[in-house]
Amino acid sequence: MKAVLIVEDDLDIQVLIQAIFSMDPRFSVAGLADSAEEALTMAIEVDPEIIVLDDGLKGPMRGVDAAPQIKAVAPRAKIILFTSHQNTKARVDTDPSVDAYLLKTESAALLPVAQQLAHLLALI
Repeated sequence: MKAVLIVEDDLDIQVLIQAIFSMDPRFSVAGLADSAEEALTMAIEVDPEIIVLDDGLKGPMRGVDAAPQIKAVAPRAKIILFTSHQNTKARVDTDPSVDAYLLKTESAALLPVAQQLAHLLALI
């Protein structure tokens, strides 16, 4: 099973993401974090293969700013920036720590994107 870390401060969205990943038995939600700082700790503890990272997190650090630090402590993890902030797309395109970018309005694509990234992990 591929361990998933969900980094989201909106409880309703957390539940939605968990429901999406429960549809595929190849994934297991291994941790939940509601801030970038907590995500850094959780990434070390659960060693996830997939991280679903919100950009607009509570606390001083945005998800896009935390992504390089998270990737440093969990280098094999594939990070999906899952956000409602369209304006981060240009920055993400030049950030090698973010493996995929997905707007929350496209939540139906979250599982297929994660499946593709998990397939890439299997090839490594």
